[in-house]
Amino acid sequence: GRFVDPPGRAWNDFVHHTNELVTVAEGRLEMTIAGNKIVVEPGDEVFIPRDTLHSVENIHHATTRWLYGYD
Repeated sequence: GRFVDPPGRAWNDFVHHTNELVTVAEGRLEMTIAGNKIVVEPGDEVFIPRDTLHSVENIHHATTRWLYGYD
């Protein structure tokens, strides 16, 4: 799937029962995965294991476009 998020948009405290892969196409995200914060930039891929608490926030000054998929 694809998300197009304005600056400051946050998706908080999600848990999925499948693995997830996130890739940033444009902009910057701050992700919190199991309590660990990372900054994700264009071209970066992040693997989120199933049943892991995670949040995503657009910390870019403009729109961030990112892709996600589940297995």
